[in-house]
Amino acid sequence: MFNKILVAIDDSTTSRNIFDAALCLAKTTGASLMLLHVLSSDDRDYPSPSLYSGLEYDPFDSILIEAYQERWQKFEQRGLEMLRSLTEEATKAGVNTEFTQAEGNPAHIICDLAQTWSASLIFIGSRGLTGVKEIFLGSVSNYVTHHAPCSVFIWRDNVNPDSQFSQKNNAQLTSSPS
Repeated sequence: MFNKILVAIDDSTTSRNIFDAALCLAKTTGASLMLLHVLSSDDRDYPSPSLYSGLEYDPFDSILIEAYQERWQKFEQRGLEMLRSLTEEATKAGVNTEFTQAEGNPAHIICDLAQTWSASLIFIGSRGLTGVKEIFLGSVSNYVTHHAPCSVFIWRDNVNPDSQFSQKNNAQLTSSPS
């Protein structure tokens, strides 16, 4: 069955759901967890040097370099704190858990780590991109599905909240009996 579960997470609420599901499966099967957070330029909080584009940019300006390095360290630290907290939670639940954080292309890093760690399952989220959006913005879950060395579980939260089905279900959930 599954003995090593790789869980790709970020700081979203979807990732919390992914972690909870992976933890439940790991407790049930006795599997180990590897939590992975990828520092990616696609992240909304990614500290980019272009952040300082309103200033006259000099690549050798030590003040700008220091400001960028400080933002980068905070960005890295926030990811590590999240990973440590989730690792502690899983460990307290009796699941052997480790974590890693890497910088780069999330899809490639997930597949590479799954290969080197010998993962038997990858838990990953999906933003529900389709069509043109998926082509231009890319899809990490699509890439991982096609290139992973093991099974992949894709968690979808609110895939299409504007669909009639979702609106109907939301109306039923929020309405109270008269």
